[in-house]
Amino acid sequence: MSADGHDNWHQHTTAEGAPQEEHGAQASAKALGLTFIFMVLGVLFVIIVLKVYFDSYMSSYRAKIDQNTTAAAETWEWKQGIFDDMAPVVSIATEQVIAEYASSN
Repeated sequence: MSADGHDNWHQHTTAEGAPQEEHGAQASAKALGLTFIFMVLGVLFVIIVLKVYFDSYMSSYRAKIDQNTTAAAETWEWKQGIFDDMAPVVSIATEQVIAEYASSN
């Protein structure tokens, strides 16, 4: 510590060698501009990738949830029961129609 109570971190010894120039003393407009452009393009790229992924995920999710036959399963079984009950009647009617067409020719 110096006499004024401040830490002497900025004072170097001779063992450290010659002092170096200040790093980044001059801001490069070209480097700043390119950095800004690449950051903006990077953010836009991430947004586009997330949008494409979200659309892909949601389309498959909607297909799985909305476009299935779960809601129709009860009605399907009900109709199959009716068709099974009608099977003997339909087969008799089919035979009668075939016989009618055969006799008319």
